Amino acid sequence: MLLCCGKVHFFCSAVAALFAGLANVIRSEAATIMLCCSPVPAASSPATGAGLIAAALSSSRRKVHHHGAHLFAEREQELSVTAVAPAAAAVMASASAAACDGVDEAELPARTKQAALAARRPSKLVIPAASDATGQTLLREVMESAAAAAAAKEEAEVEVEGDGFWVASRRGARHAMEDGYGVITDHKIAGHSSRLAFYGVYDGHGGRAAADFVSGRLGNSVVAAAVTTSQRSSTSSPSPAVADCIAAAIRAAYLATDSEFLSQGARGGACATTALVIEGELYVANVGDCRAVISRGGSAIALTSDHTAAREDERARIESSGGYVSCGSNGVWRVQDSLAVSRAFGDGGLKRWVVAEPEVSKTRLATGCEFLVIASDGLWNKVSNQEAVDAVAATGSKHSVASCRRLVDMARQRGSRDDITVMVVDLKRFLP
Repeated sequence: MLLCCGKVHFFCSAVAALFAGLANVIRSEAATIMLCCSPVPAASSPATGAGLIAAALSSSRRKVHHHGAHLFAEREQELSVTAVAPAAAAVMASASAAACDGVDEAELPARTKQAALAARRPSKLVIPAASDATGQTLLREVMESAAAAAAAKEEAEVEVEGDGFWVASRRGARHAMEDGYGVITDHKIAGHSSRLAFYGVYDGHGGRAAADFVSGRLGNSVVAAAVTTSQRSSTSSPSPAVADCIAAAIRAAYLATDSEFLSQGARGGACATTALVIEGELYVANVGDCRAVISRGGSAIALTSDHTAAREDERARIESSGGYVSCGSNGVWRVQDSLAVSRAFGDGGLKRWVVAEPEVSKTRLATGCEFLVIASDGLWNKVSNQEAVDAVAATGSKHSVASCRRLVDMARQRGSRDDITVMVVDLKRFLP
C-alpha cells in the first residue's frame, strides 16, 4: 500500500511539472506573437525594427529547439525575409502591425505599398534611346550595304544595248570581275565625212588594276593617234603609206599606255583586242588571248592570233631574249613557268619577255562584211570561231544583246569558269 501511494505521488508530480512546462511555453509563444503584432513607432529607425525581429528570431529558435524542427523551419522562413535588409524589415514590420490591428492592406500609405513592391520586383531595364546621329549612322550603313550589294550584282552580270554594238559580260568563279570593255562612237574627223569608231575588250589577270587602267586610256590614245595621222593625208581614201602610219600609231598608243601603267608600280596585267574603224578601214590590234572574229558572208574569219607560248614564233622570241617556256601536265604553255600569255599590258616582273607591242591587221570593209565578234578567252576556250558567228547570225539581221547573252550562256554551259565578255559590232553601218 505504501509503495502504491508513492507511485501515485510520483505520477502526480510528473503531470504537474508537464503542465507547468506547457504553460511556460504558451506564455512565451504569446509574448512572441505580441511582439510581432506590436506596431513599430514612427520614430523607430529600420535598424531598430530589424533588431527587434532579430531578437524574436533568436527566442523563437530556442523554443523551436525544444518543440520540433518543423516549427523552427516555419519561424525562420517567416522572419528571414525581414532580416535581409533593415529597410525591408521595417516595411514588413509595418505590414504585420497593420494586419494584427485589423487594418486592410489597401489602407496602407501609398509609399509603403510602393516600397513593398520595389523590394519584390527586379531592377528596371533601361534602354537608352538612339540619338539622331546614331539613327543617321545606321541608315547610312544600311544604304552603303545596299549599294555594295547592287554594285556586286551589276559587276557580276552586265548587258549593254549600244548604238550599233552590244555587250554581255558575266563574272566567273573569281572573287572579282577582271574583264572590261571600252567604246568610242560617232567621232567626227575634221575634213572627213565618214565616222570613226573604236571598240575594245580587255581581260585582266592578277587583279583589276591593269584592265581598269587600259580601258580608260587606250581608246582615247588610239583615236587621237589615228586622227592625227589621218589629218596628214591629202587623199580621201587611205593610201598604203597612210594605212601603215595608222597601224604604227596604234602600236605606239599601246606601248605608251603600257609604259604609263608600269610607271605606277601596280601589279597584274591585261590582255586586249581593239578595233578601229576609220575611212572605211577596219584596224584590229591585240596583245594576249582576247580575239576578234569577223563574219563575211556567214564565214568566220579570225582577225587576231592568240599570243601564247604555244606559238613557235613566240617561244623563239622569248628564248632569244634569255627567257624560257614550259608546258605543264595540263598542256598549257607558260612563260617562266608563270604566265599563260606571251604578250600583255603590265606584268612588270616579266616585261623583258611579256611585251605589250600588238599585232595589227587591216581589213577593207566591203559588201559581205556583216558583224564583228570581240571576246575574252572565257568565250573562245569553249566556243569556236564559226560557232560564235553562227550563234549571232541565228538572231537575224537585227542583232541585239540577246546574241551576246547567247554566246555567254553557251560558254558557261560548256564548263567555262572564267570571266566572259562578248561584244558584237554591226559593220554594215560603216559600208559606203
